[in-house]
Amino acid sequence: MVVAIQRMLVLGGALLGAASASWPVVAAPAQPALPVAGLLLLLFLLLLLALAYALKLKFDLKRALQPKPDMQGFYSLHDDISGFPNKYALQRQLDLILKSAPEQQFALILLKIEQFEQINQLLGHSNSNLILAQIAQRINDQLASESKILTFEYRQQQPVRVCHLGSVDFAIWLDIGHQPARAEFLAKQLQQSVPQPMLVHGCAIDYKLGVGIALYPDHSTELNELLERAYLALQHYQWQRGASSLFSQDMINYTTEKLALMAELRQAIDDQQLVLFVQPQMNMKSRQVLAAEVLIRWRHPKKGLLAPEAFLALAEEMGVIYPLSQWVLEQAIQTIASLTEQQLVSRIAVNISSKELLHDELVDALEVLFDKYQVNPQLLMLEVSERALLADPPRAMAMMQRLHRLGVELALDDFGTGFSSLAFLRKLPVQYVKVDCSFISELHKTEAHMAITGAIIDMARNLGLGVIAEGVEGAEVEDKLLRMGCQRGQGFWYSQPFELSGFPAWLRQWQHRHPG
Repeated sequence: MVVAIQRMLVLGGALLGAASASWPVVAAPAQPALPVAGLLLLLFLLLLLALAYALKLKFDLKRALQPKPDMQGFYSLHDDISGFPNKYALQRQLDLILKSAPEQQFALILLKIEQFEQINQLLGHSNSNLILAQIAQRINDQLASESKILTFEYRQQQPVRVCHLGSVDFAIWLDIGHQPARAEFLAKQLQQSVPQPMLVHGCAIDYKLGVGIALYPDHSTELNELLERAYLALQHYQWQRGASSLFSQDMINYTTEKLALMAELRQAIDDQQLVLFVQPQMNMKSRQVLAAEVLIRWRHPKKGLLAPEAFLALAEEMGVIYPLSQWVLEQAIQTIASLTEQQLVSRIAVNISSKELLHDELVDALEVLFDKYQVNPQLLMLEVSERALLADPPRAMAMMQRLHRLGVELALDDFGTGFSSLAFLRKLPVQYVKVDCSFISELHKTEAHMAITGAIIDMARNLGLGVIAEGVEGAEVEDKLLRMGCQRGQGFWYSQPFELSGFPAWLRQWQHRHPG
């Protein structure tokens, strides 16, 4: 500041000198070249100018040092897709909470959007990211009245209570007091209320929420370890539907058991411990047997007879699902040949997964088997789920077209539970749709299931497709299906599954009792 004033004084002196040099010389009484009052005024003005300059410098310096809005800081605490607080934000909040209330009991509720990769493949990253953000918002909206949940911040006076851990995983921190059951109760509420279908480009997008719960401090006092426990509980929940979503120490042993089961499955294939069962499909009016679906089982030497839910997912994880499926297909085609020799006519239906459907050698392998056993391809029905088609829609559609040209009958399995799209369905070369048993088994109990089943049957008939009702377990259900226009059914009302080797004898006896 002193330097600035000195500069101003020098500048002022120079200006005065230049001005005095240009003034005309006039004879006058002797007096000072510049009155003292004028000099003082000029000095005062120069001082004011220097002071203003100094104040401006100070203001500019202060403004430069002020913190600016830090968007980078925002994204360090928030997920860049959903905009919700991330794991780091959760850790910061917990550090504060647990210091102030170390004896309190909490629950970490982990939520995972199941099979989201299929949505991603179907709609692309930009659309799937939008859906992901919408699901996160739906979860948060359901928590608006839950005051016992950790609140990260407020947006437009609405609490933000969901943590986005990344990918399709979310977390909620709940104060449970002395009631651990509150966590499972809340989780089930979210599972029921959040997954409402979203309509995107004419396609109804369905999804489910997987749940895993870990308790503080019972299961751990560290966030990372609590998350590991919650993930383990979620895997257990997915592996055994209907199981508890709350972590227990037994789940650690269960994971070890699962790894052992994976090793045993490889040996089971080599040792021929796998066996095929069969369940007939009927014309519900005439009682004529139209087809029979083969169902795989595992005769485990220690655990007994295992249903496919216990090991098929393992087979996919291990990469042995294709050779396993080839074995099933050969057994089915060999059975068709045996039935033909005995002058017994019945189609055999086989389920195939997305990995099988996308395998380039599937059609070639079927052609070899048809030629080997001299079987008409029309006597084989392949059942493909909606979800299997969406693993890679273009390749799946191309493979379905190849199978159709081969002459194989095609059915869309579990219809009504996946990504139902009328436009997509019309392009598929399928002859039948199978209505999922979850609708059929409750058909006589709720009007909603009856309305949905009726709509599916009407839509299929309008498209010229046959309908197979899965899970028919009583006369009342059968009667309602017939009145809706569905002619074909499968379920315990006709027969429980039995070994495929006994199907020819069973079919001969059935045809004798029901000559049709």
